[in-house]
Amino acid sequence: MRNCPVNISREALIGILEDILNRVRAGDSFEGSIEYLLPEDMDAPARSFDVRASYRIGNTMGQGGLRMIGEMREVPDDDNGS
Repeated sequence: MRNCPVNISREALIGILEDILNRVRAGDSFEGSIEYLLPEDMDAPARSFDVRASYRIGNTMGQGGLRMIGEMREVPDDDNGS
């Protein structure tokens, strides 16, 4: 299984980026990754992005957890998951 990108609006992407920034500033997230690309699907809504991300949250409360943006899917080993 792999975390594959999902299509989201520009506004939703900005919200995710702001959440990551605020959590890092507050010392609530110490690691993560985000990838955003122009959509491969030509029928995708205008001003949208294909996004996958995972980042730690809740570290100020102890062990915390993980927030994931994407879709877990089975993909062949020779596929890059995009």
